[in-house]
Amino acid sequence: MKLELPQTLKKLYKTGFVVDKKNVEREAISSTISEAEAVILMRIVTDIKAEVTLETGLAFGASAVAIAHAKKGFPSSRKMHYAIDPNQNDFYEGAALVAIEQEKLEDQFKLLEGPSHMMMPELIRDQEKLDFAFVDGWHTFDYTLLDFFLIDKILKPGGVIAFHDMQALSKQKVLRYILTHRQYTIEKNYAVRGNESRLYSLKFFLWRLFKNPSLLFSWFHWHYQLFNSSGLIVLKKTKMYEPNFDFYKNF
Repeated sequence: MKLELPQTLKKLYKTGFVVDKKNVEREAISSTISEAEAVILMRIVTDIKAEVTLETGLAFGASAVAIAHAKKGFPSSRKMHYAIDPNQNDFYEGAALVAIEQEKLEDQFKLLEGPSHMMMPELIRDQEKLDFAFVDGWHTFDYTLLDFFLIDKILKPGGVIAFHDMQALSKQKVLRYILTHRQYTIEKNYAVRGNESRLYSLKFFLWRLFKNPSLLFSWFHWHYQLFNSSGLIVLKKTKMYEPNFDFYKNF
């Protein structure tokens, strides 16, 4: 089934700009998910019927619009997309909120304005249960790991979590932690394959190596990104799992 992008995203990918709450155009294409990645997020939500979803890092709102729009036709009244971002109303001047309003998605959207380590415990206390989560917040190892750790507390077994910008070695380290310390599998059927040629993808791969030579020694980079310009990876939670109190495995 071909998924139709909402109008705000079509405009973004055509022009590269969004409008903020002051009606000022903001260049957004260089710091948002790609069109191919937006389609993948919509596919995931549609495939698993993800009613309750969450993302860290709202920014200009492309991922939030894609996720919320994908469940627009779901009959359930439980539909809700939580977006955690401490900078939406200052640095981004409410650009994502404008996009949400333009798509008439306000009734299934909630901004948690603050850092994720302060906002997510509220959802844990409220015993919220997530079907899908998208991690695209602060990219350091500690913040990404903390995002995952807290999401894992409320992500249902069978739920899905996606990470953006996996070319970051910090995020690859988090992935190794997940695969050694929790029960998740990589969902390869959601690998992004854009419209670019294999030559373009290879050039992108080599460009990343040039920008960050450490990727030469990255198992993830060689295995998942040789012919894939996207840094998106998707994992499925197979079961609730907590290791023994003294468990440790090198990652």
